[in-house]
Amino acid sequence: MIEYAVALAIVAIVLSLAFGWQGSITKRRLQNAAYLLEGDLRFTQQTAVAHAGSGPQAELCLRPDGYDIYPVVYQDPIGRTSPAAGGTIKRVNAGAEYANGVQLTPDASAASACTMDGSRQAIVFLATGTPKFPDTNSHLVGVALGGRSMHVIIQPTTGMTAVGP
Repeated sequence: MIEYAVALAIVAIVLSLAFGWQGSITKRRLQNAAYLLEGDLRFTQQTAVAHAGSGPQAELCLRPDGYDIYPVVYQDPIGRTSPAAGGTIKRVNAGAEYANGVQLTPDASAASACTMDGSRQAIVFLATGTPKFPDTNSHLVGVALGGRSMHVIIQPTTGMTAVGP
């Protein structure tokens, strides 16, 4: 009976340690996704500025399983009319660049419709490098996994980004 009780106690200790270890893995996966998104928002801003002569903006367009970054270019570059999605510059996939199960959710007023697919949401940076927001408030993109969440904060005028709780 004593041996059985000792064995149960050891199993309980191992399970409690494993649960704590799993929590730190979830936290690290969440942080990795948030910092990847922060870097890619900066990359989208740089893309908008770099392609300013051929189009009005660049977009980070969200998919259920990741996101795409592409410039929006004018189909008529002389008249600067008819903007359309340019070629995809970067494609980020859940399960490859960041963990499966991570949810990326922009706040409602931060996102615009993607030029590539109007049913998807995009974070848009104009050719000047400023984000395309309807107001002068900071906006958030939520990053969630396993009941935990973080936010990537985007400043309205400069487009600077930061990861926060």
